[in-house]
Parts: sequence; structure tokens; C-alpha cells
Amino acid sequence: MPELRTDAQLVAAYLGGDRGALAGMYDRFGAGLYDTAAAMLRDRHEAADATQDVFLIAAQRLQQLRDPERLKPWLFAILRNEVFKRSKRRGRTLPTDFSAMGAPEMAAPTAPDAEGEMVAAGEMADLVRSAACGLDERDQLVLELSVRQGLQGAELAAALGVTPEQSYTLVHRMRERVERSLGAVVVARAGRKDCPALADILRGWDGEFTVLIRKRVARHIEQCETCEHTRRKAAPLALFGAAPAFAAPPFLRDRIMGSLGSGPTPTYRFDGDGGFPRVLRRFRYPAILTVIVAALVIGVGTGAILASTLDEGPVDPADETVVVTEPPETVVITLDPTTSTTAQPTTTAPETTPPSTTAPAAPGLMVVTTGLVDLGANTTSAPVSIRNDGGLPFTWQATGSATPFALVGNGGTVQPGETQVLTVSLNRANLAEGNYERVITIDDGAGHTTDVTLRARVERPPVLDVDGPTGVYYACQWSPNPKVYVLFTDETGVSAPLTLQWTGQQSGQVTLLTSQPGVADGPLAVRRPDVGDYEYTITAVDVRGNTATVTLTFRIDPCPG
Repeated sequence: MPELRTDAQLVAAYLGGDRGALAGMYDRFGAGLYDTAAAMLRDRHEAADATQDVFLIAAQRLQQLRDPERLKPWLFAILRNEVFKRSKRRGRTLPTDFSAMGAPEMAAPTAPDAEGEMVAAGEMADLVRSAACGLDERDQLVLELSVRQGLQGAELAAALGVTPEQSYTLVHRMRERVERSLGAVVVARAGRKDCPALADILRGWDGEFTVLIRKRVARHIEQCETCEHTRRKAAPLALFGAAPAFAAPPFLRDRIMGSLGSGPTPTYRFDGDGGFPRVLRRFRYPAILTVIVAALVIGVGTGAILASTLDEGPVDPADETVVVTEPPETVVITLDPTTSTTAQPTTTAPETTPPSTTAPAAPGLMVVTTGLVDLGANTTSAPVSIRNDGGLPFTWQATGSATPFALVGNGGTVQPGETQVLTVSLNRANLAEGNYERVITIDDGAGHTTDVTLRARVERPPVLDVDGPTGVYYACQWSPNPKVYVLFTDETGVSAPLTLQWTGQQSGQVTLLTSQPGVADGPLAVRRPDVGDYEYTITAVDVRGNTATVTLTFRIDPCPG
């Protein structure tokens, strides 16, 4: 039966001696953990081992989790380190083939030159998730945790082992790279039939999505409205989230429960905020060896070479933020002056106050989605979105005289990646007929402002009070050309004479004459009336173009006897 206990209750139960509570945790989070591990490691057996180790390590360290309600990000933080450990152990290299499937569960790509190729949504989702294997390891992890596993804000930051501000920056940059890289995959597969230029770029393409092909397609998309429309319509992030999950092997749950008490000892500490595991430190050892060889070649005598770097995969020139959550280990290599062929490495403890390698986050960047709010004559309210595309929060407020417009939700603090909404509304009930326009200024508190123009109209048609024939009349008693009288009013004035038009057995139209302000009359010229039904309409138009009409009916019957 489904596990009904909360995360905190499961943690408390396990710490109280209920081994079955760990099975409940697996039932709740095991599928997501395995799905992420399989995508990152691209090996079903390693993914199963990593997922098992997550739960066995969790069983050892569960008492260190200070907030049991944060069990989900805590488990994914352990998985993060286990994935990093395995990818480091096997000397992970980033593939350039974006069509590499990475795991047998994923569908094979569509043949690139198939005639009349129609890529189904499900197949495209599989393809996009497969192509994500070619992303930088960090981007792929951010993508998996935020889009596939639904971790956001502080929970995502904790799972990644970074600050919330850094996580916002990572998500923002990941989304940009995914839209460009995976968007190129989607457009290459689905957009050639709509764009001859793209078809030329991909002529003779064998289906291997190399870095060169990706860059060519991405550059083309930036300059082609047709392919940009295809990319937006396909929505790579949405396709990635909709792709089927990697299914955990059915035996994994029982294997975990049978291995309790014999799990691995983690090589990292659980002394992060809230008892979360520290980020596993990973070094680019070839860089150290290069320094050693260079030192030997130039004949360095006695000296110390300090080298440490995070293994972040290929260097991205646009990525100036280095995420470090603890002082890196320092490797000190001393060269013996008596020999030129032997170097004796020794390891010393890290300095107590190492210099920070974390670059400051980019400042907040306010983006106001519109510079004009036009409510027209009928709309009562409309939103203005204020988005933060920067790395730090900012506090905004709208200033200026907005009356008679009302501002709802005016001001607030916007976190990186967040959007807030200012609602502009107008109550026309007590306003005079006419045009209204105001300008407000949205200020981010740091000297950056955006002006927004507010517009609306108040329109009212003329008011008509008509006195004319209604009901039933007899042909022998009909007075020829009876008059129709109209009282009319309007805030802005009537722009043209009122008209009287009738239809029935006879039809016609006349212009009503204004005998005095606000009063008009004219004859309903139905002579020698034929028996039947008649309808007549009075029309008035004001100076703003608003029209008012009143329609009345009467009937003429045969004379009695």
C-alpha cells in the first residue's frame, strides 16, 4: 500500500528502530534518485549501485539531518556526491555526440534523412533527454534536479551544495545553454521541412550531432525566424521534463533492505548547513602533473608548487562563477635540489583562512515586460511583470501619480530568477467620458528605472427617451404621418442629427429636427398604411463615435366590420 507517513515521520520512525521506514523512503524517492543517476552515469548497473549507496549512507547518517522535512534534497545531495565520485573514478569525458543515447532504455534517434519524417512528441522527448547527456556535468545535474525532480529555491541549492543565490544563477545559465544546445537538436530533427536554409546546412548529415553541427544549427536559429519559431514551439525544457523516466530494477528495493548495516563509509563530511553533505572535492590531476613536468624542465631547485582546481569539465568563457563551498585541499610538491628526476610529494593541511575562490554573483537585473498598459474602453485590469535576470535580489517600487488608475502589489523584493506582478486596474464608474493617460516609473532601488505608460478610455453612448406609436392600430383610424419625439443627452454631445428609420409593409428614413436642445422630432411617414407589422429605429451618435439606438414596433390591423 502507498506510504502515508510524512518525510519527518519516516525519519523519526527509522531513528526509533523501524527498519521498514527506510523502505518507505525508497518507495517515495527511489524512482527519482535512480532516474537521475541513470541519466548522469549512463549505465544502469552503476545507477543501481549509486542509488543503493545513497540509502545505505542515509541509514548511517540520518541522525545528522537536522530538519527531517528536508529529506528529499538531503538524499539528492548524497546522490550528487555518489555520482561525482563514480564519474571521477572512471575518468569521465564529455561526449561530443549529442545523439548518444547513454542508456538502453532510451529510444534510438529518428533517421535524419527519412522521407516525410514526422517526429512524434514522445520520440522527441526521448531524443532531447538523450541529447542532454552531452551537456556539462554541472548543467546536466541542475537540469535533472530542477526540471525532472522538481527541486526549486533553497531545496535545489541544498541538493547542489551551493547558496540560494548561486543556484539561481546556475539555473538561469543552464536554461540559456539548454535552450541553445537542445533547441538545436530539436530544430535539426523537426524543422528541416519548414526551412530550406536549414536543410542545406544538414544536407548529407549522417545523424551524428557533433559540436560543429550543433553550433552551426544554433547560429542559424538565431538568424532565422522560422527555426526560432520551431524551437519555441518545441520547448526543449518541456520536452525534457516529459521524457519517460529510467525505470529502476525491481530487485533494487529488496537488495537495499538486505544490505542494511553493510553499506559504504562516505568519504565526505555531513557538516554542511542542516547536516547536509559537503560537495565532494574533485581535482584536475593532469593539471598538477603538467606543472611538475614544467618545473623539472626549467630546472627548478627547491620550491613549492600549489595547485588545486575544481573539475568542472570544459571551460565555458561565459561562466565566470566558480562554485566552491569549502576550502580546497592544497597539494604541496617539494622538488629535491639534489636530483632532477625524483619529486617527493607531501600533503599539508589547508590554510585556516584560505582566499575565497567564489566570484561575486552578478547584481540584480530588473526586466519589466512592457512599457505600455492600454486598458482600452472595456478592460478593467492588466499585469506588468517585473523579473530578476541577475544574480542578486533587488527591491522595486512604482512611483508617480497613477490616479485614477490603481496599482495592486506595488513593490517588493525579487529574488534571482523570480518574477513579481504589478496589477494596473481602473474603476470607470465615477469617471467622466474621455481619454486617460498616466506615466509611472518602476525603480529597482539601485538607480535603474523603467517608465510604464498607463492608458484607458471611458466611453458612454447617448441616452435616448422615445415617444412614438406602439401597440395595435386600425387602418381606417391611422393618422397619416404621426410624429416621433426623442429626448437625448450625452456627456460629450451628439455629433450629427438623429435619424428615424422604419421597415414593414412600407419602409423609409428621415432626419429628425432639433427644435430645442436635447429634443428632436420627425414624421413616421406611413401613408395609407398596409395591414401588417412595422418596426422603427432612432439612432444617435456622439462626438466620440459612440452609438445609441432605440427600436419600437407597432401593428396595423384591418378595420373592424
